[in-house]
Formats: sequence, C-alpha cells, structure tokens
Amino acid sequence: MRALALVTAFCLSTLAPAHADEMPGTQFKTGFWEGAANTNPDGSFSHCDVSVGFTGGATLWMALYSNDTLAVLLSHPDVRFRTGDTFDSWLMLETGLPTRGTSEAWDEAFAGMTLEGIDPSISFLTQGTSLRLLGIGIDEAFDVSGITEALGLAKDCHAAQMNGTSGGTGAAGTVPKVPDILKPRTGTAGGGLGTRPGGTLGTPAPKPQP
Repeated sequence: MRALALVTAFCLSTLAPAHADEMPGTQFKTGFWEGAANTNPDGSFSHCDVSVGFTGGATLWMALYSNDTLAVLLSHPDVRFRTGDTFDSWLMLETGLPTRGTSEAWDEAFAGMTLEGIDPSISFLTQGTSLRLLGIGIDEAFDVSGITEALGLAKDCHAAQMNGTSGGTGAAGTVPKVPDILKPRTGTAGGGLGTRPGGTLGTPAPKPQP
C-alpha cells in the first residue's frame, strides 16, 4: 500500500515493560521540547527520548532506540489503556501520506506506534506541524511545531551514544520516562480504554520555570 511507502510500522514487543534511567549530562531542549539519553537496567544505552506537553494534559513522547526504531506514543489524562492491548491505527500529519500500523499500550497511560528505520521515520514525522494518531482513542490533532529541531537533537543524542557503544538490541516496551510536570494523571477517572477525551487539545503547554 502507498500508505506504507515512507515508513513501516510493526507491533511492539509483548515483553513486560522495563523502566529506563536518564543518563546525566545528556539532556537537551528546544522550544517546548526536551529530552535525554536513557539506559537499560544493566546500564547499556537504550534510547534517546524527546517529549512535549500540551495544555489539555496530553503528552507526545518519542524515542530513538539502539535497534534503529523510533517510537511515537501519546497519553491523555482522560484515556486509560490496558498494558499490551493493540490497536489498528493511523499515524499522519497534515501533509504527505499516512502510515498504518499496529499501536500498543505500553502501560495504562501511554500507547503508540513503533516505526522501523530512524532516518525515514524522522523524514515522515517532520513533513508537517499537525500530528494525529488515530485508533487509540486520542483522536485530536496536535501542534508539533518545532518537531524538526527536536528530532534533530534526539538524533544527535542517539548518534553520540551509538558511537560510544557496541550497539545492542534496544528496549522496545520501555515505559516512557517523561518529566513529572508533563506526566498525565493516573487512575480511571474520565473513562476507560479507548475513551475519546473531551475539551480542547493540541496547544503546547509552557513548562514552569525552575
């Protein structure tokens, strides 16, 4: 299908998620976006992530893994998932062709799609400024202005870590580690699996100053 021409989506690992630890000194920031390199429990490089929060409480989290994959996950405080559930979904921007694939719930807060090939995935994700991931119950369009710069820094972070490591198989299924000020509320208030959130979404939320 032409919809799969740019990037190919594949189902995430069904292994239980494992927490990652942020590597000191690897943090980066651009505009509303910020990220860092993260390690596996054994200390080896796992991924470089970058995230942005929105005024409605939603979070977009992306990670570049050592196995040449790129994860795109969304959360919203009014949408809860069951870990491991999968969804037939479409990832799209306002320009270019969409990508159809299988999204998976990584935990009760985050679900999304993992794409094969970091370079083609970045090319796909930076072709517009309005991102949607349809099929997981969060059907709004999100303003992703600055995504080109954010993913550029994440790619630099990934390259720096890969140049200093022997490689590895990555850590598909790692629970997104986002700043506490961006992490959605937990619990079941507001609906269950696949509940479409109400309210106005899509505007990046300014981060509190330290």
